Amino acid sequence: MKKKLGIMILAAVLMVAVCTAASASLYYVTGTSVRVRSGPGTDYDIVSHLSRGTKIDVLSTSHGWARMTLWTGSDEAYISTKYISRTKPSSNPTPARPTAAPAEQAVYKNFVTANYYAIVNSANNYVNMRWEATKASQVRKVYYYGAKLKVIAENAYWCQVMDEATGEVGFMLKSLLLRVDDNTAAAGTGTNG
Repeated sequence: MKKKLGIMILAAVLMVAVCTAASASLYYVTGTSVRVRSGPGTDYDIVSHLSRGTKIDVLSTSHGWARMTLWTGSDEAYISTKYISRTKPSSNPTPARPTAAPAEQAVYKNFVTANYYAIVNSANNYVNMRWEATKASQVRKVYYYGAKLKVIAENAYWCQVMDEATGEVGFMLKSLLLRVDDNTAAAGTGTNG
């Protein structure tokens, strides 16, 4: 009798484990350095960052947020559904317009060609390089305080910058950069873009 009871308990535990594992869906992170939060919203603490192509187990989705398990297996965290997909993303997403071609820059959101250097000068100690000149755009790369970048185009709010070491081109909020090739400051401090 005890043996039968033990087998029945073991079978029940295994069924719960299988059902729990089956309820999670495999997704991939499509953004670069995507924030993982302690709750479903931007007002919750950031607990980690995930890179493009990272596999995650999503337990459920609701109101633009995916509930996922952390690698510890016991803690749960949340990631925006804008930055995940069931299909694995390519290793290098196609860059957003404009590219580094100066002829296109002037007509893209009132950008004009520029040629100076600036450093990251944010109160948060880092600035997001984005694919497009909008805070809604995905983050391409994160740069930390003091990083020097070449500004190749600008408008009133954004700079199109180039990392000459890697050749990467993206956009940063102008207010988070400090012009360094002369004595004119192009920016102050603010929140990361």
